[in-house]
Amino acid sequence: MRSNGAEFNDLELRQYDDDDDGEELTTSKKQGEVEGDLGEEKKASVENYDENVLGQEEENEMRGVHANADIPPNSVCVSVPRKCLITVEMGKATPIGEAILKSDIDLDAPKHVFLMVFLLMDRRDPNSFFKPYYDILPKTLRNMPIFWDEEEKECLKGSHLLQQIEDRNSAIEEDYAAICSIAPSLATIATLDEFKWARMCVCSRNFGLLINGVRTSALVPHADMLNHYRPRETKWTFCNERQAFTITTLQTIRAGCQIYDSYGQKCNHRFLLNYGFAIENNCESDGFCPNEVPIELSIDENDEDYETKIEFWCREGASAIKRGE
Repeated sequence: MRSNGAEFNDLELRQYDDDDDGEELTTSKKQGEVEGDLGEEKKASVENYDENVLGQEEENEMRGVHANADIPPNSVCVSVPRKCLITVEMGKATPIGEAILKSDIDLDAPKHVFLMVFLLMDRRDPNSFFKPYYDILPKTLRNMPIFWDEEEKECLKGSHLLQQIEDRNSAIEEDYAAICSIAPSLATIATLDEFKWARMCVCSRNFGLLINGVRTSALVPHADMLNHYRPRETKWTFCNERQAFTITTLQTIRAGCQIYDSYGQKCNHRFLLNYGFAIENNCESDGFCPNEVPIELSIDENDEDYETKIEFWCREGASAIKRGE
């Protein structure tokens, strides 16, 4: 990447050992204060899994980006030029992407699908410009619940996440079948399991960007290696002046410390479903907890006030009612 104009001279990518006790993952946030819980959670969420769904050898996939020098606030610590980005438009320009655009199929995640199509097609080319990037993508995503077996999903018994896992798997399978129906070559390029792998790679790694006035999504090599932490200590954007994706520090990052991105304020079910980890104490700095618990309500059809209650709950704007309003 550096030979193509990327700049991240003050950073290094580290892969953590299986027997790492968490210290490698825990970096000082405020000149020495250790955040052990976050690092340990993320480490535990991805290591020590069995053979992956793609039949490839298991490997430790826990990585992090660290500063190799003190980085002051408001410093651009990562700059990845436009030509090193994989965008939605690149997926649309493929034969499968063009077939999707010409069809009237309804996809669950269209932007993701175009990135997935490019990824699945281009990684088959041993001379691809992006081969170094493909080589460091995780070979397995067994930390993500859609790949869990029944025994593992027992840990989620009683959680609404089980339904979300089923819905996600169904949506991916329907997208795969729909695309194969209008572009049969997809089946020769990727199996359903590989399609699922690509979906979750894209889901967990893509950045929503505005590039030269066009709103798109992109895979950004190296930048997608930053782990999650809140409150955020960096910010990212596409800089039109530089014609590059940039990450800028919001505070001093000491040498040796891990550099984090914020994946946003999210409920733990979204973290686990889309990224494969959960936060033990998922609270914002002001004490707000974004975790949500869906509650399904029904009305007894024999209730004498059934019609009145149905009219009340189905009235305009009722879906926006929240507790406490």
